[in-house]
Amino acid sequence: MKTVAIMQPTFMPWLGYFALMDSVDEFVYLDDVQYTKRSWQSRNRIKANAKELMLSVGVDKKTTTTSIKDVRFADSYNHKKLMKTLRANLGKAPHFDLCEFIIDRAYADSENFLSRFNTGIIDRIADACGITTKRTFASSLNIEAQEKATRLLSFCQHLRADHYLSPVGSYDYLSQYNPFSDSAVNLQFLNYHHPEYRQGKADFLPFMACVDALAWTGADQFLNLVQSGIHKPLDISDFQLNQAA
Repeated sequence: MKTVAIMQPTFMPWLGYFALMDSVDEFVYLDDVQYTKRSWQSRNRIKANAKELMLSVGVDKKTTTTSIKDVRFADSYNHKKLMKTLRANLGKAPHFDLCEFIIDRAYADSENFLSRFNTGIIDRIADACGITTKRTFASSLNIEAQEKATRLLSFCQHLRADHYLSPVGSYDYLSQYNPFSDSAVNLQFLNYHHPEYRQGKADFLPFMACVDALAWTGADQFLNLVQSGIHKPLDISDFQLNQAA
């Protein structure tokens, strides 16, 4: 049995992203689709003074009409300013130095490409905490452009997977058109309940960028935290039953 998941390379993604990666045999970075402005591709949130603070990476407007892998940082992007903001809000966390090292190394190796920066952060966190899932870039597989759901199935067939684990957010369009129902690939959805962890003295805020959890838990406990929120995968019929209830 081989299970695959496919996700866009988002900026410092939430814990559920790593739960999805840890739950499959091969994880595909969907880096060859259209960049979307003001999306999780270039921004995410951290906790600041008991509230959410949105962080964003400025990108070159001339490259935003192309695929994610080709989007570059804007000339005005100030990496030192980003790190200063992170340190001002997470600097007291016991493992912030690890976060700082990971993000700085990812930026240094990015060659000013947003996708390389994002995947550099994700890969380094995954490696540090012990996620061994194989990671592949969609752009290296040469799967032709198709309707969104059909292309997901094509990736699975190309990779010889018999299970596709989807994020819950994909239910909306997969419920409208589900090519997996007529294929040998079984479609399921990640069932993830966000776990709590210590975020300093203030009340817990869920769905923060992964560096928030990493700064507070450290690499040794990060994967345990991620895995604590994973529950039995959902079938598409589970959503339909819930809607009918």
